[in-house]
Amino acid sequence: MIEKGNAKALSKSDAYCSNLTFNEEKAISVLSYLCALAHNKLNHYKAAKLMYLYDREVLLETGEPAFFGQHFSLPAGPIVSEVNNAIKSCLKDELDTYFDWKRYFKLNEQNHQLSQTNSEELYYSGLLSDEDRLRLTNLYNKYKSHDFGAMREVMHALPEHIELTGDERRKPLSYRHILEKNGFTPEQIEELLSEIAYENLFCIVTNQL
Repeated sequence: MIEKGNAKALSKSDAYCSNLTFNEEKAISVLSYLCALAHNKLNHYKAAKLMYLYDREVLLETGEPAFFGQHFSLPAGPIVSEVNNAIKSCLKDELDTYFDWKRYFKLNEQNHQLSQTNSEELYYSGLLSDEDRLRLTNLYNKYKSHDFGAMREVMHALPEHIELTGDERRKPLSYRHILEKNGFTPEQIEELLSEIAYENLFCIVTNQL
């Protein structure tokens, strides 16, 4: 645990948690399951919001995020930046993104519908536990009838959301900020940030073996 009042350690924990390695395969598995729940017809805006809600729920309940991505507040509410960019990469002619999920999903720009390229397959399904599947099912059922406006209200009502002003397009939502706004104590936050940074480093090292 990082001791309270250790400013140097505090700075390091925040720095480490702002430079995590995005768990792309986990994100694909979650989006694949959401598409299956939606009978392979999932609005791409709602998909991005459900992915954020799932990630924050995992963070708040387990102390670690699901995707280890970067969070931002946008005009329509918080998102996981990497997830947003990866969904955008599914557009037919999209080149301006680091990700390429076209092998897994396709995005119809006209009707904003996201679907799997192979509706009979759940991608990386082995990465989802029974608890993951239950959490995703409950999340999807809770918001499946929400339209754009209703989802926007949900996202803006989250304690961690930051309202934008003027010409602002986005503002970062650090893990510290999300935890603080959802009632975690400074001591708990320091411990969780340290554990997130350690888990991220452990996964990096393991993947290199």
